[in-house]
Amino acid sequence: MGVKQKPSQSTPTNGISQASDRDREREKKRRAAESNVGKEFQTIDFNSMDISVLRKYARVHKIKAKSKASKEELAASVSRHFANQTVKELDTITCFLYTAHYKDSVLRLPLHI
Repeated sequence: MGVKQKPSQSTPTNGISQASDRDREREKKRRAAESNVGKEFQTIDFNSMDISVLRKYARVHKIKAKSKASKEELAASVSRHFANQTVKELDTITCFLYTAHYKDSVLRLPLHI
């Protein structure tokens, strides 16, 4: 005669704790992925660019820089400006799709960039 063992019953809190552990892991992974967004743009070395390119960037984006600024000063101001730009994803995607579809057409959408 064997001794009958009670079937192990998992408590509801055990299932809840496992679910919350999974949620915490997912949240950790999501945060890690978010922190890596945009990292590829931080590797741009503006000091390696030609000074004419830096001046044109400064002129187009109306960056206030001395007219006789050295290449290093200009690269620093361009780098600061570039790093502070926010991307409007919806406008960017819309513009890309429109341009891809109508290659030779002029963009006539009212974009507030």
